[in-house]
Amino acid sequence: MAAGRPFHCGFASITRAPLSSALESDRAMDKPEYLYHGTRKKLDLLNPTQGVGYGMVDNEHGVYAVSERELAIPFAISYRPLGDGAIFSVETSERPPRIVLKDTDVDWDQVGYVYKVRSETFEQIDSEQWLSTVPVKPVETEEIKPESYRNWIVYKSES
Repeated sequence: MAAGRPFHCGFASITRAPLSSALESDRAMDKPEYLYHGTRKKLDLLNPTQGVGYGMVDNEHGVYAVSERELAIPFAISYRPLGDGAIFSVETSERPPRIVLKDTDVDWDQVGYVYKVRSETFEQIDSEQWLSTVPVKPVETEEIKPESYRNWIVYKSES
């Protein structure tokens, strides 16, 4: 990111809402064996970092992951803010997800990575995201080339 330019990122989902206690219990029973984490960095160990996003759950300190591989892919792509109002968001109401960029472009030559991780240390924090507060060792690493996901990207202009 360019110095001095804010860059906001996170999930944006039409159906997103806090989980009720009953729903949390049901989801805990449906915990997947594996989750997926997307990042621009090649790593041997995923260490907790401070999240930056739209809601409280997007700003926790930890390793974020999702249960669907395709929801991790947008976070493996490198983005360049083009102005002070730069925003990157992921609309999860459809598949594949839409990557919405405002005042932002993609670094098309930069590869990223999606890591498959065991879910044991993760707790579900909303309808799509899981969080581990301890380091996580990936069981698989997949290289992501942004060009393969060009059709997922929507450029949003000022309105």
